[in-house]
Amino acid sequence: GVGLSVLSIPVFAVGVNLLTCLLAVLANLLYVLAYTPLKQRSHHALLVGAVPGAIPPLLGWTAATGRVDAAGMVLFAILFIWQVPHFLAIPLFRKEDYARAGLVVMPNVTTEDAVKHSIVRYTFALVLVSLLLVPLHVAGVGYLAVAVVAGIAFQAMGLFGLRPTAGKRWAKRLFALSLVYLLTMMAALAIGV
Repeated sequence: GVGLSVLSIPVFAVGVNLLTCLLAVLANLLYVLAYTPLKQRSHHALLVGAVPGAIPPLLGWTAATGRVDAAGMVLFAILFIWQVPHFLAIPLFRKEDYARAGLVVMPNVTTEDAVKHSIVRYTFALVLVSLLLVPLHVAGVGYLAVAVVAGIAFQAMGLFGLRPTAGKRWAKRLFALSLVYLLTMMAALAIGV
């Protein structure tokens, strides 16, 4: 990791632009110096780790435009928010594994109901934020249709988890759907529908 960082930073600085280079350095430092040690101390590490996890689309945006603007921040926000329900699903069905590894995750410090309600809140926020790409003229009507349908499906799966009988099987399905959701959204954006 250190070797790749040492090699990539000059490439960003010389081959792309200084802003993209600085954001890449920020992502690397947050991941290594904040997120990694925090995983053993707090379930809030998820939110810290979601920052470097969400920076890649912003890196692409700044590489192409040379600036951080509303559209770039919405791309960042989509990936940031998406990571929360995506990740929270995993410790719902791997809770014991995280405890044995000494990693602090939300299902091991609060109730499963609280985790499920967090998932619902974040999927709702994700749907709303994903729609912002249309008024920002980054995406068109086709993307809007995909975002609405995919967002409703993802939100419905989150809400389905609020049932008292929703357990590990639901969490695995939510995790799988989160992957399909992100792939669908990014494909719709890339295709320019």
